[in-house]
Parts: sequence; C-alpha cells; structure tokens
Amino acid sequence: MPAGKCHLELYLDGDWTVAAEVRCDDVDGGFRSSARLEYDFDYLAAVTELDVRDRRAVSCRYPVGYGVHAEDVWPAFLLDLIPSGAARRYWEAELGVPNTSTSDWAVLIAGGGNPPGNVRVREAAEPREPRPHPGFTRGDVLDRAEGFIEYARHEGASIAGGSGAAGDAPKFLLREDDRGRFHADGAVSDARTARSWIVKFPRSPRAADRLVLETEAAWYRLAARLGASVEGPLRWERDSLFIPRFDRPRAPDGTIARLGMESLCSLAGVSDFGVPIAKEALAAALARFATDPARELRELLLRDVLDVALGNTDNHARNTAVLKREDGRIELTPLYDFAPMVLDPQGIARVCRWRAEEDGYPDWGRVAEVLDPLGLDTGATKSWLRELAPAVAELPRLMSDEAVPDRVREILEPRVARVARALGGTR
Repeated sequence: MPAGKCHLELYLDGDWTVAAEVRCDDVDGGFRSSARLEYDFDYLAAVTELDVRDRRAVSCRYPVGYGVHAEDVWPAFLLDLIPSGAARRYWEAELGVPNTSTSDWAVLIAGGGNPPGNVRVREAAEPREPRPHPGFTRGDVLDRAEGFIEYARHEGASIAGGSGAAGDAPKFLLREDDRGRFHADGAVSDARTARSWIVKFPRSPRAADRLVLETEAAWYRLAARLGASVEGPLRWERDSLFIPRFDRPRAPDGTIARLGMESLCSLAGVSDFGVPIAKEALAAALARFATDPARELRELLLRDVLDVALGNTDNHARNTAVLKREDGRIELTPLYDFAPMVLDPQGIARVCRWRAEEDGYPDWGRVAEVLDPLGLDTGATKSWLRELAPAVAELPRLMSDEAVPDRVREILEPRVARVARALGGTR
C-alpha cells in the first residue's frame, strides 16, 4: 500500500502560501482510502487568528488550527480540486493511467494546480515559464483552431477541479488581455488581464448537446429576472459559451482576486462523486457555514424552484457552491451550470432531492417546514412561495422574450405550469 503526500496552497494577500499537508495512506486506493490533513506550522505561526473557516481555511469543515484530522476517506474538499469529466480524461491520457479510482492520486497531484477558488495542490503548480505567445483572437477560440486547443492544454487551461467548472463538456480557463486576445489562465499578468472566462464547448456534435448549451445563456437571464443571484452576462456565439468567472474579480488596484470556493458536497462532508444527497443535508450544511443562513437558504430554495420548473435535472451537489469573500463572508456563489438538462437524450435524472418529493416534483409546503429549524421561518417561506407562483407561470412568455427556441419552450411549458400550480397551492 504505497503512501503519498502533497501540500495545499492558499492564495491570500496577493500570493500563494503553503497552508496544509495531506497524507494519503494508500494512493492506489483512490479517494476512498484513509488520509490525514494537518495545517503547516509556519502558516499557523503567520495567521493572526485560529479557528476560522473562511478563505484562510482549506475547507469550512477544517478550521485553521493545530492538530491532525484523520479521516477514513479523503477530506471531501479534495474532490473539488481533482480534475473530472473532460479534464480528467485529458490528464489520464497525459499520465498514461487508467480511468479508475487507482488513478485518483496521480490525477490530483498532476492536475490540481489550477482549480476554481483559492486552494491548489502545490505539486501540480510547480512554477514553469509559460511559452511566449501573443494570444489568440476570439475567432481562433470560436473556431477551436488546432493551435489554440494544443496551446491551452499545454499551458494547463483545461479545467482542473470539480466545483461545477469541471464536467463532461470541454471547458477552458482563459484570460482576455487588454487587446482582446485570449490566453491560458496564468499565462498573462494580472495587470494585462481585462476579463477572466470559462469557455465551454458542446459535449458532442449532437444537435441536443448544442441546444442545451445554447439555451444555458438564456436560462441565466431567466433566473436573474426571477431574482436569483447571477453573474453575467454570458455570451453565446458559434457553438461556444463564454462565462465570466465570479471567483476571479478584478480588484480596484488592478490585480485579479482569487476568492475561495467550496461545493455543497464538500460542506456536507460527502467524499464521493455523483451520489444522491438529500437536499435537507445540503441545506443544513449551507446553514451551518453561511454568514447569513436565512438569506442563503432562500436563495437555495429559489434555485431549486427554477431547477424543477426549467428542467435543470443535473443538480448534483457540486453544481452548487459557496464563495468565500475577502471580507470573510461565506455565501452562495452566483448561479452556474444551470441549463435545461431535461433535454439531454441520455435522460439525466434529478440527483439531489427533498424527502418530500415525488417524480422530481417537491411538496413545497413540506420543504418550507423542513427549513424552519435551519433559520427560515415556515409561515414567511410559504407566503413567499405562493407569491412566487405568478412569476413562475410567466416563464413561457419570458422565454419568448429571450428568444428561446420554440421546441424548448414547448417541452418546458408543462413543467412550468405544474410548478406554478404547486407553488400557488402551498399550505
């Protein structure tokens, strides 16, 4: 049983610093093998406050402090850092390792150097000089020119990390410079960076995959019109979706901030991929760590209403995360990976469900009652849900306003009507 060790770095105060060490007792056992996490003594000596769970901690579940955290499986937040989907397949090919759990450690150590958020694996981010390159035009990116794809992969732009940014569709982390040219994230200085993007391409040449990705931009606009927290706008052009990065805002001094980010799957302590987790457990984890639990629970509930009404069935627990801001606040990130996945011919089922749920449609009144002990008043929540019903019922009209293809609107209209009726009858 070969053991392994790696170091975790945090981006704080404009630089990366070693913050913790992870020891895996059996690297061949994958993420289900036992592991130990310990904060670095030099880091502990430098921090001004112990016991914090914000962006100064590698995870909300592991507050900054002395002592060793011994776990039967990997700490859940490590699964936010390991490449998954298309990015994992790239690393497995690069490393010559099989697509099995025996490769988890190798993929983490090689590919965990640039995940979303402010935590990275130091061994995967060993400094190397990026190749001098003038960058690519927007047309090069849209055409998926061979030179662009090879450059992006060589420079580590293939997304590493499971917190929503990863997934089956090919995606790249890019920076747009002050001349409008595109570079791999990290291959151009903060001072020259105008915007940071995730660029997503269809999963396959199938028309259904293109339609889902095309509709995603409109889905964000619909969510914003109903009051959800959305970063934007997204840009859809020639089968490519440009998504602005909310974890890389530009600071007033011209630098690029790196905000902390952690999935609800990690907050709930679930060290696994794609498993069904009760929405009650995710809500409880969010309430435990959020700065304003009632506000975040209301946002979580609104997103779930939209998920059900608009057919976003791919609601696994890494498609929702919290953002750890520089002022110490912990709150839900803006919405991401929100699309009509019900259109996918593979039949993607709703993974995370409320216990009071049948055929993918929750009993909203009982959901409101479950959230009361977590800080969301039942009476006020039921009243809010009833008031939300007319806005949900208007979604087909709003889809027309947003130029959603007629076929999509026709498929979704029965779902929208059912959810609107249920909300209106909440008791």
